[in-house]
Amino acid sequence: MKRYLLLFSLLLASLVSGSQTVKYDLSKYKLPDIKRHQMDLNVNSQGRNLSSQYYYEYENQTDTFKRRENTFRGVGNLSYSFYRNSEKIQSDINSILYGYYSKADYNNPSFGNDQTDFNSFLYFKYDVKYFLTPANWFINVVPKIETSYNHYNQYTSGSEYENLNASPAIGIGGGKGRIEQVQDLRHAILLVEEFQKRGVSKGVLTEQEILEFASLISELKNQRFFDARKQKEKELVALDSFLVEKGIVEDKNILYYAGLEDIWSYGGLQTRESGKQLFFSVTPDYNYLKNLYTTENNISEDWSLFYNLAYISKKPLSVKWQTDYYLGIIHRSTYRLRQQYEGIPEQSFFSEIYLNSQIGYYPNTRTNFNVSGKLNLANNSEEKILDEENYGLRFIFSTSGYYYISEKLRLGYSIQYDILKGVFSSETQNNYEKYLNYNINLNYAIF
Repeated sequence: MKRYLLLFSLLLASLVSGSQTVKYDLSKYKLPDIKRHQMDLNVNSQGRNLSSQYYYEYENQTDTFKRRENTFRGVGNLSYSFYRNSEKIQSDINSILYGYYSKADYNNPSFGNDQTDFNSFLYFKYDVKYFLTPANWFINVVPKIETSYNHYNQYTSGSEYENLNASPAIGIGGGKGRIEQVQDLRHAILLVEEFQKRGVSKGVLTEQEILEFASLISELKNQRFFDARKQKEKELVALDSFLVEKGIVEDKNILYYAGLEDIWSYGGLQTRESGKQLFFSVTPDYNYLKNLYTTENNISEDWSLFYNLAYISKKPLSVKWQTDYYLGIIHRSTYRLRQQYEGIPEQSFFSEIYLNSQIGYYPNTRTNFNVSGKLNLANNSEEKILDEENYGLRFIFSTSGYYYISEKLRLGYSIQYDILKGVFSSETQNNYEKYLNYNINLNYAIF
């Protein structure tokens, strides 16, 4: 199997490493001061009311059969995200509020079970880095909370449960380095190259001008708006004004406008990042679960300390190639205060050393390939921090891609090969697990 994976990687590399465009250093791009808000509200409701009556005649007798059905379902989802980038602050907020309610009533159990079901969920996470010096030393604070409430009652069978869960945590740490999103510079380069391909460009942007163009793109993408059609018109006008001012456009014909609209809509969908970062964090985590349906032994309660030391490197080799890797050490100590069920250990420990790496290839706006590998050594224990009898070595190889061969033919795939093997102990050295998962999609338009 390893030989086949190596052969596949070599074939993939030979397929996608044909020609390179002009070399641009994406790592030189620095995002301007931006704030990006997004809030989405989705409410959906479904219902049904059925009432029927049937008459049956047999052996000079008449029976009346009545059926009644009332069902209602409602779903609400409110999400909010916020991203900020400035010289001093990088912050990211993600939150979601979700609710679901359903109720069903039947006059005859043979048609269904009378029941009510209510689920609610709240998630909030705020990741903020504050940079203290020009050398990019920073402190990092990450408060997070997850809460949920679930209630289910099936009246026909008498089945019922009601749970309340809360999990607050706060990560505190710091480090050195900065990682920037640089896909807007690539977006600017793709726009200029598209005009050259279509023969509507009469000039070449200097390095400084291409950086200015990318900065304009970043500002346009992060403006707040309520009407997407009007916003897109505003964006295209701003891009056109910049290109005319810099003397790039030779002939503003239909080829120019078609290329501008196409690359602006689809040329910035692939995220690219650049930078290096070393950081350490400590996260106290508390978890509370209560079974509201019972009164005895109905609470599970534990708290954990999570330590993370990691080094991250994200390097855009060119407009088309990207390499990322992560090297880190993590440790979690969990202490259980109360448990609903017997037999659960009072404490547990987990430690891991890991190395992740990935190579990405983005030849155009429609096609991408990724090859990644993960190697980690983990230890699980219930008695002490490290247990020499419970080491496991794991290797994961994965690759995925979407190949836009033509307007009629597209190919997508994902492959993952996973090996888990016990090490260091005579009891576990012969234990191993292997997995191979794959998915292939081929789309062909006949007409």
